[in-house]
Amino acid sequence: MRSFTTDEDPMTRSTLPFLAAASALVLALSACSADAEVAAPSTPAAPSASSSPSPTPSDAAPERLYVALGDSLAAGYQPGGTELRDTAYPALTANRLEAAGASLEVENLGCSGETTTSLIEGGKCTFDEGSQLEQAEAVLAERKGEVALVTIDIGGNDLLACVRGGAQIDAACVTKGVATVEKNLPTILERLRTAAGPEVPVLVLGYYNPWVAAQTLDQPVEGVEEAAQGYADLSDAIEAAADGAGATFVSLDEAFATNDTTPTEIGGRTIPENAARVCTLTNLCTARDIHFSDEGAATVARVLADAATTAGVGAAS
Repeated sequence: MRSFTTDEDPMTRSTLPFLAAASALVLALSACSADAEVAAPSTPAAPSASSSPSPTPSDAAPERLYVALGDSLAAGYQPGGTELRDTAYPALTANRLEAAGASLEVENLGCSGETTTSLIEGGKCTFDEGSQLEQAEAVLAERKGEVALVTIDIGGNDLLACVRGGAQIDAACVTKGVATVEKNLPTILERLRTAAGPEVPVLVLGYYNPWVAAQTLDQPVEGVEEAAQGYADLSDAIEAAADGAGATFVSLDEAFATNDTTPTEIGGRTIPENAARVCTLTNLCTARDIHFSDEGAATVARVLADAATTAGVGAAS
């Protein structure tokens, strides 16, 4: 597993209103978990391609396809319900790779609210082929020989459904959610690997753990320790599925300082560094929303672009 860093030194970030976020975290997570969705729009729009609009020099490599799958994180979900795909991490990843010499067309299939089950069976967003996975398979077949990269993030919504009433986490539900990911994700990744072919890098993004911030709350949240462990187990399940399918697991643990409990001061309050990173790289402390902040999307793009470069995506792609 390769280590990556955030785009900014966390000690230089602006002061965040963590005290206000402390009382809002559980409510934000609860709102995001309705119907097993990460704050999905009430009427999900059909995902569409999003091209990276940089000019291609005459001596640049020919344009290749980057297919991104996932949930609201890939879709660029913003506080308030909009989706900004042009600033979501897949588009920013493509921009970084293009700056290094690649020329990429982005097909972003991300669907807010997607779970591992709905990604296979459909039902969250409208796709011509029925489900996000079937759509990806169709695109990969149609553009065979032109694909440079496939990325996917999926599984977080399988656990977010386990928040009950804003102040309680159903531990049995968390265990069941991880088991569902363990069952579905190998199928998803094996089908993507088959559709993409053996030469195309398939990068599987891990998740950050929002519950490390919840563990610092002044007010108790029943089951928060089980939820935090559940996200650690989710990461293990995603990594195991990636390894088993011949894909590459891309961890966010370094970027989010998941295991770093070094005391850090924010807004006059001393909290662990991992909780501070959740505040900085998501909208939790500014908008009561656990999706990526601008800095978070840029950081994830950096992590993915580094992993893609290591996998061979670059000027020759």
